[in-house]
Amino acid sequence: MEAPGQIVDLLEIAHSTLTADVLPLLKDESRYRGLMVSNAMCIVARHVNAAFRPTAPLPLLGDVAIAGGIRAGQFDGGSPMRSALVANLRNRLVQELSIDNPRMLETLQNSERTS
Repeated sequence: MEAPGQIVDLLEIAHSTLTADVLPLLKDESRYRGLMVSNAMCIVARHVNAAFRPTAPLPLLGDVAIAGGIRAGQFDGGSPMRSALVANLRNRLVQELSIDNPRMLETLQNSERTS
């Protein structure tokens, strides 16, 4: 299997070729479909990079632990664990947006800075 860097490099070359050489030749619906493929290639490259990061910035609770804690009332208002849950969910959102929609993450982070 290829190293993650090589996979990402191949995806970037294919993306660059698609956007520079192929998409300008397409019209209407075909161009739209080409743009969707182009975006998908970028998302896959970010997923590959994320999969091979040494560690996540912060340990995150899994879905089962969160659901179980909610059912048990561990995160109810006034609970000292509530702030940990909010931080955990926020970190999960940041990690997922950094892969799936980095522009939205940047928009959200910029709006927080100006608030």
